Amino acid sequence: MQAVVRAATSGSQDRVEWLQPLPISRDDSTWTYSLTDRYHWFPVSITGVIAKVCKNEDALAWIEAWRDVWEPRGNTCHAALQHFALHNWQAPPQLWPAGLDARVPVDPWGEPYGAYGDWIAPVLAEPLWGHVQVVASELMLYDAARNVAGTLDLVLRFPDGSYGIADLKSLSEKGKKYDTRAQLGAGITMSEQHYRVPISRGLTIWAMPGQCEVKTHTAAECRRRWGEVFNSYVRDWRPF
Repeated sequence: MQAVVRAATSGSQDRVEWLQPLPISRDDSTWTYSLTDRYHWFPVSITGVIAKVCKNEDALAWIEAWRDVWEPRGNTCHAALQHFALHNWQAPPQLWPAGLDARVPVDPWGEPYGAYGDWIAPVLAEPLWGHVQVVASELMLYDAARNVAGTLDLVLRFPDGSYGIADLKSLSEKGKKYDTRAQLGAGITMSEQHYRVPISRGLTIWAMPGQCEVKTHTAAECRRRWGEVFNSYVRDWRPF
């Protein structure tokens, strides 16, 4: 079981037990993962598995064609959410990304987030944040048995003592929602393996211009869907 890093919750006498990062790093240029305590490179990410199984050639071509639109928007929205989580739940400085002073609150309309303030502001105003504690943000995890790794947007602790995984998705005004259970299930499975926390649900946070919606799935259905997707991946793409 991994240790935790403790920090006081902003505006509360409760203490947030921040999850300690695992010995894993990511090459952002290729989105590949490797362990830092021994030599091991992961041949595929959670996203890579899901793309192979759940996206056809036309969908993959569309994603690539519009990369210059969705990628900066997604990266900026994720950075703002991470900043918000680290600041709001007072993560210790060793968990801050390089170049970020998490003592400063997020301004969705200021630098460096303002270009996507229409997406970010509704996310930060979501009532959900008044009912949970964030215990990890941009947390890298892996499954050694399946030989796959990935990054969780948020790990949440609920008032009933259970935990959940939250994944942020940004859409254009006409963007369509899609099934995120496999991605949530991968994060749930890996979190349970490494941290031994009771996970009850997976949340998708849909960010759209001027609005935010939160969709909840049970942990059981997310685990089941991830298992189905990974088994299909092994059958069709990893025949060894």
